[in-house]
Amino acid sequence: MHTLKIRTDGKIVTAMKQSLLFISLLSVIFPAIVNGSGVTAPPAIRRILQGMFLSGLVLLMTLALSTWLLSRFSPVGWLKIRKKLILFTRMFLRSEEDGFLRYYVWWLYGVVSGRIKVILYPNGLEKDTADIARRLSEYLGVSLLKYEEADMRAICIFGCPPERFDGLQKMKEGITEWTGRSYAPIPIYGSVVWDFVSEAIHILLTAPSGAGKTCFLEYLGGMVWNRGHKLYVIDAKNSDFGMIFRQIGVPVATTIGEIIQMLTELVEEMEKLYYSVFYTCDSVVTDFRKKKMPLHCLIFDEILSVLSYADKEDKKEIERLLEQLALKGRAAGFAIIITAQKLNATDLPKAITEQCQTRIILGKLVSEETFHQATLVYKKDIGSVYRGDVGKGYAVTPKTGGLTYIETPLLPQNMEECAEVLKELRDRGDSYGEGR
Repeated sequence: MHTLKIRTDGKIVTAMKQSLLFISLLSVIFPAIVNGSGVTAPPAIRRILQGMFLSGLVLLMTLALSTWLLSRFSPVGWLKIRKKLILFTRMFLRSEEDGFLRYYVWWLYGVVSGRIKVILYPNGLEKDTADIARRLSEYLGVSLLKYEEADMRAICIFGCPPERFDGLQKMKEGITEWTGRSYAPIPIYGSVVWDFVSEAIHILLTAPSGAGKTCFLEYLGGMVWNRGHKLYVIDAKNSDFGMIFRQIGVPVATTIGEIIQMLTELVEEMEKLYYSVFYTCDSVVTDFRKKKMPLHCLIFDEILSVLSYADKEDKKEIERLLEQLALKGRAAGFAIIITAQKLNATDLPKAITEQCQTRIILGKLVSEETFHQATLVYKKDIGSVYRGDVGKGYAVTPKTGGLTYIETPLLPQNMEECAEVLKELRDRGDSYGEGR
């Protein structure tokens, strides 16, 4: 990373450049005038004039070359960024003086893997660094891929957005050659992944109707099977989403009684594994991957619709069972994917939501409150214009740190194509089909 401290007025630098330009021009023009005047000068004077002319010419060429290299048209990438940051800073940021002290912003910047990373230290001179990031994105002419505020600094990553994954192609990988259970993270978009063997094992997905939630859940469910793990679905609305998985043998619960029974069985299985694998062995390993255990993934679709029509006792029981899975599921490999169309602060117990370290929000029409509850940041703080739409939104994971723009993997509108791939995954290999 390169460091750049900027005095936003630039008067000193400009004065130095003008002085050097004047000296170089004088060194070139004066000997030319003397030689052109016809005056015969002594050899020593001619040598001095010749040396002055050559020195002035070299200085003039050096100034021209350095001006070009340090300009916004520079062929050197990081130098071009440096100049643009200087110009941008002088347009939008401030400097302050306190006697002989001058306070000014400074940057760290660099180009890594074709992406521009810029870190702004505002030194208290700029409060709205998210707005600065938006303006810088427009000035550089590149998309703002990520914005994060941390430790009195603002971190921005600019570049070309990655291509969306082909969800069906990802689900088909390895169908013909089953090589055993995999614990590799599930790709979502660019560098954003679902790492289900980490603290990011639980997902909170918020998306209004028509935002592409069903296709995304089909992809996640298919990728769980692709990795050779177990899958369970709660579909209280009894929709096409649950029907697809039910037809291929995935356990699907729809009624309150079925939901409580499924949750109870999962909690009992989790406790059983805890007792038999972790409590009664000498090993200190508490990672289900190292024990070669399968992931038990539960997709709980539209949880708020379930809690809204369940009676008080059933609601309390559902929340209690979910809390057990959320709090103790990581080590034993029990993941929950919870979805909701919108979220308020009191909709779900914090014991559940705080364990969801992977948070995703999709959709175009998302309220400020729902966005904040889903991501723990505000729309005004995302550093760019909100770009949510069908299958498009934002994700927060422990590895990405701040909020990151995402586009969910593409799946065909024809659900039969997805169903056929899921059937192939179900029937692949003797050791497969564990989600049934």
